[in-house]
Amino acid sequence: MVETPSAPTGDGVSLSLGSVNSDDLVFGTESLTAGAGSTVTVTYTNNAITQQHNWVLVQNGAKDDVALAGASAPTTDWLQPDDPNVIASIRLLNPGESGQVTFTTPAAGTYQFVCTFPGHNATMHGTFEVTP
Repeated sequence: MVETPSAPTGDGVSLSLGSVNSDDLVFGTESLTAGAGSTVTVTYTNNAITQQHNWVLVQNGAKDDVALAGASAPTTDWLQPDDPNVIASIRLLNPGESGQVTFTTPAAGTYQFVCTFPGHNATMHGTFEVTP
Protein backbone atom coordinates (compact mmCIF):
# COMPACT_ATOMS: atom_id res chain seq x y z
CA MET A 1 0.00 0.00 0.00
CA VAL A 2 1.25 3.49 -0.81
CA GLU A 3 1.11 5.66 2.29
CA THR A 4 -0.39 9.14 2.06
CA PRO A 5 0.99 11.32 4.84
CA SER A 6 -1.52 14.12 4.33
CA ALA A 7 -3.67 15.73 1.69
CA PRO A 8 -5.90 18.79 2.07
CA THR A 9 -9.62 18.20 1.50
CA GLY A 10 -11.29 21.60 1.58
CA ASP A 11 -11.54 22.55 5.24
CA GLY A 12 -9.85 19.36 6.40
CA VAL A 13 -7.06 16.88 6.01
CA SER A 14 -7.32 13.33 4.77
CA LEU A 15 -4.75 10.81 6.06
CA SER A 16 -4.42 7.21 4.95
CA LEU A 17 -2.34 4.40 6.35
CA GLY A 18 -2.38 0.68 6.75
CA SER A 19 -0.63 -2.23 8.32
CA VAL A 20 2.13 -3.87 6.30
CA ASN A 21 1.15 -6.55 3.78
CA SER A 22 2.03 -9.41 6.12
CA ASP A 23 1.33 -10.46 9.67
CA ASP A 24 4.25 -8.39 10.98
CA LEU A 25 2.98 -6.19 13.79
CA VAL A 26 3.81 -2.79 12.31
CA PHE A 27 2.03 0.06 10.60
CA GLY A 28 3.08 0.90 7.04
CA THR A 29 3.99 4.43 8.16
CA GLU A 30 5.64 5.67 11.34
CA SER A 31 4.27 9.22 11.46
CA LEU A 32 1.34 11.40 10.46
CA THR A 33 1.04 15.19 10.57
CA ALA A 34 -1.83 17.68 10.68
CA GLY A 35 -2.35 21.24 11.91
CA ALA A 36 -3.89 22.07 15.27
CA GLY A 37 -7.65 22.46 15.15
CA SER A 38 -7.92 20.74 11.75
CA THR A 39 -10.75 18.45 10.86
CA VAL A 40 -8.93 15.22 10.06
CA THR A 41 -10.26 12.06 8.48
CA VAL A 42 -8.03 9.03 8.98
CA THR A 43 -8.60 5.96 6.84
CA TYR A 44 -6.92 2.81 8.08
CA THR A 45 -6.66 -0.42 6.06
CA ASN A 46 -5.75 -3.70 7.70
CA ASN A 47 -3.44 -5.33 5.14
CA ALA A 48 -2.57 -8.26 7.43
CA ILE A 49 -3.04 -11.85 6.33
CA THR A 50 -4.61 -13.23 9.53
CA GLN A 51 -4.24 -10.55 12.24
CA GLN A 52 -6.93 -8.18 13.48
CA HIS A 53 -5.85 -4.57 14.11
CA ASN A 54 -7.31 -1.25 15.22
CA TRP A 55 -5.98 2.32 15.07
CA VAL A 56 -6.07 4.45 18.20
CA LEU A 57 -4.79 8.01 18.64
CA VAL A 58 -3.68 8.68 22.22
CA GLN A 59 -1.98 11.26 24.40
CA ASN A 60 1.81 11.21 24.10
CA GLY A 61 3.33 8.50 26.27
CA ALA A 62 -0.02 6.77 26.89
CA LYS A 63 0.07 4.01 24.25
CA ASP A 64 1.05 1.24 26.64
CA ASP A 65 -1.34 2.38 29.37
CA VAL A 66 -4.24 2.51 26.89
CA ALA A 67 -3.36 -0.94 25.53
CA LEU A 68 -3.05 -2.39 29.04
CA ALA A 69 -6.39 -0.91 30.10
CA GLY A 70 -7.99 -2.25 26.92
CA ALA A 71 -6.66 -5.78 27.46
CA SER A 72 -9.77 -6.53 29.52
CA ALA A 73 -12.15 -5.04 26.94
CA PRO A 74 -12.48 -7.45 23.98
CA THR A 75 -16.12 -6.49 23.39
CA THR A 76 -15.20 -2.81 22.89
CA ASP A 77 -12.41 -3.36 20.33
CA TRP A 78 -9.70 -3.66 23.02
CA LEU A 79 -10.35 -0.14 24.31
CA GLN A 80 -11.59 0.80 27.76
CA PRO A 81 -14.76 2.89 27.21
CA ASP A 82 -14.30 6.59 28.00
CA ASP A 83 -10.52 6.30 28.41
CA PRO A 84 -9.40 9.94 28.83
CA ASN A 85 -6.12 9.19 27.00
CA VAL A 86 -7.92 8.24 23.77
CA ILE A 87 -8.40 11.07 21.27
CA ALA A 88 -9.82 9.08 18.32
CA SER A 89 -10.08 5.46 17.25
CA ILE A 90 -10.99 3.11 14.44
CA ARG A 91 -12.67 -0.15 15.45
CA LEU A 92 -10.99 -3.54 15.34
CA LEU A 93 -10.69 -4.60 11.69
CA ASN A 94 -10.37 -8.03 10.15
CA PRO A 95 -7.76 -8.59 7.41
CA GLY A 96 -8.72 -6.70 4.25
CA GLU A 97 -11.12 -4.33 5.99
CA SER A 98 -10.86 -0.53 6.15
CA GLY A 99 -12.22 1.89 8.70
CA GLN A 100 -12.41 5.63 9.07
CA VAL A 101 -12.65 8.24 11.79
CA THR A 102 -13.09 12.02 11.61
CA PHE A 103 -12.02 14.24 14.50
CA THR A 104 -10.64 17.68 15.34
CA THR A 105 -6.95 17.65 16.14
CA PRO A 106 -5.93 18.69 19.63
CA ALA A 107 -3.38 21.38 20.53
CA ALA A 108 -0.01 21.42 18.82
CA GLY A 109 2.29 18.70 20.11
CA THR A 110 3.30 15.09 19.69
CA TYR A 111 0.76 12.31 20.11
CA GLN A 112 0.91 8.58 19.44
CA PHE A 113 -1.12 6.10 17.43
CA VAL A 114 -1.20 2.44 18.35
CA CYS A 115 -2.92 -0.88 17.77
CA THR A 116 -4.37 -1.96 21.13
CA PHE A 117 -5.03 -5.61 20.24
CA PRO A 118 -3.26 -7.50 23.06
CA GLY A 119 0.50 -7.65 22.48
CA HIS A 120 0.51 -5.48 19.35
CA ASN A 121 1.35 -2.17 21.07
CA ALA A 122 5.01 -3.13 21.61
CA THR A 123 5.82 -2.74 17.90
CA MET A 124 2.67 -1.42 16.24
CA HIS A 125 2.74 2.30 16.97
CA GLY A 126 3.78 5.65 15.52
CA THR A 127 3.72 9.39 16.12
CA PHE A 128 1.08 11.93 15.20
CA GLU A 129 2.54 15.42 15.03
CA VAL A 130 0.11 18.29 15.42
CA THR A 131 1.65 21.51 14.15
CA PRO A 132 0.65 25.04 15.24
